[in-house]
Amino acid sequence: MSANYAAGLSPYPDKGKCGLPENFDPPEELERKVLELAEMIRNARNVVFHTGAGISTSVGIPDFRGPNGVWTMEEKGLAPRFDTTFEEARPSSTHLALLALQRSGSLKYLVSQNVDGLHVRSGFPRDLLSELHGNMFVEECIKCGKQYVRDAVVGTMGLKPTGRLCDVPKSRGLRACRGKLRDTILDWEDSLPDRDLNRADEACRSADLAVTLGTSLQIKPSGNLPLLTKRNGGRLAIVNLQPTKHDKHADLRIHGYVDDVMTKLMKHLGLEIPEWEGPVVRESSEVVPETVKREAKSEPLSAKTETKPQPVTPKPEPRCHQNGTRQDNGEKTVEQEEATGDFPSPESADTKQDCQPVSKRAKLEPLVA
Repeated sequence: MSANYAAGLSPYPDKGKCGLPENFDPPEELERKVLELAEMIRNARNVVFHTGAGISTSVGIPDFRGPNGVWTMEEKGLAPRFDTTFEEARPSSTHLALLALQRSGSLKYLVSQNVDGLHVRSGFPRDLLSELHGNMFVEECIKCGKQYVRDAVVGTMGLKPTGRLCDVPKSRGLRACRGKLRDTILDWEDSLPDRDLNRADEACRSADLAVTLGTSLQIKPSGNLPLLTKRNGGRLAIVNLQPTKHDKHADLRIHGYVDDVMTKLMKHLGLEIPEWEGPVVRESSEVVPETVKREAKSEPLSAKTETKPQPVTPKPEPRCHQNGTRQDNGEKTVEQEEATGDFPSPESADTKQDCQPVSKRAKLEPLVA
């Protein structure tokens, strides 16, 4: 997400294809494609959006593989440029447009690879959001699973202790949990969070339209999640300036700045992009609480919302790593199916296999060169 985040990751040689040329649709073609996307959304029953680092570049946070991305510049031996800090960054018009789409009922679920926290800070409900690679502002109790959304970045990366303790009371209020808190930011070999991954997997399988914004879809397994919608008969729209790994599966490809595309899209849908009034946290989409404004002191905003996060008990199932490594269970990956021509149609797909969680059914691999 930014240079200081990337610098905190462990060394890893295979970061995918960096610095690919950007393509721009002519103005007339861009307008036509955005109108087509609006019609796809109107006609869809269940829309899931997927976001990557490209939706935050307009607010000063660099992406990874763009012409001026962190890893692109690293390959050139140059230092990346970033114009803001995580705490100072404001949600872009794309972040706020996604919030408006959720409030209107057009967007059913949001899957993000971003760690900048801007979806949460924009007020997007956390129960409809999977942050697969973590959030710089969130720390989690290793004992009871409660998460805290902080006013500032938590200070560590790679699922390390932050030095703070959990304050969840025990039964009958006798004593607090006192479990150690750790950050939620994944390093290359760390496992993706079960809860977020399983929710994203279920949402993608139920969707009839997947829309990806600002991601080259190179990181696994998150980059393969939109294909779950295609496997079940849904459609795929990709909005990105650079080529993506799954362009050949897309029903619609739009080459334009994400903020421009989303602004045009909202006009076609007759929706307004809301103004940002400061960092807020919404835990639940069921009841819209009073806007929770951040205070200067660092304390869990989740404690101030009307709906508190529930402790999460990790599931005893295979876990996926950000670089995709785990033991092979003998099942084919999406890439293996593509290579052998076995990519199933919705009619021929094995329903029993297709209903398995992604962490059980797919052999996950490192980044694709």
